[in-house]
Amino acid sequence: MSLFTMTNLPDWYYVALINSEFISLYVDNFINNTSHFQINDARQLPIVIPQKKIFESLQKLVADCISLKRTAVIDEILMEEKQYELDRLVRLLYGVED
Repeated sequence: MSLFTMTNLPDWYYVALINSEFISLYVDNFINNTSHFQINDARQLPIVIPQKKIFESLQKLVADCISLKRTAVIDEILMEEKQYELDRLVRLLYGVED
């Protein structure tokens, strides 16, 4: 199956959202509480169109994470920091307080 978007948001934006703790908890509690994320689960996600500043921050973060994953030795502490930043940005995007 495929997932086609109705906006001009890039694929990496959806991947970033899906990899956030907030969306993971949302899926577990409201869409599908199994351990398998499926295409129909993605279709039910509430996608927020980001403000430019948040979009650009997410874009840089995703590029940094991809670069980091391509290195021979992955710095786990740095990856945890990137995950924390992703989670913070997604909570900000959805207006959810810590």
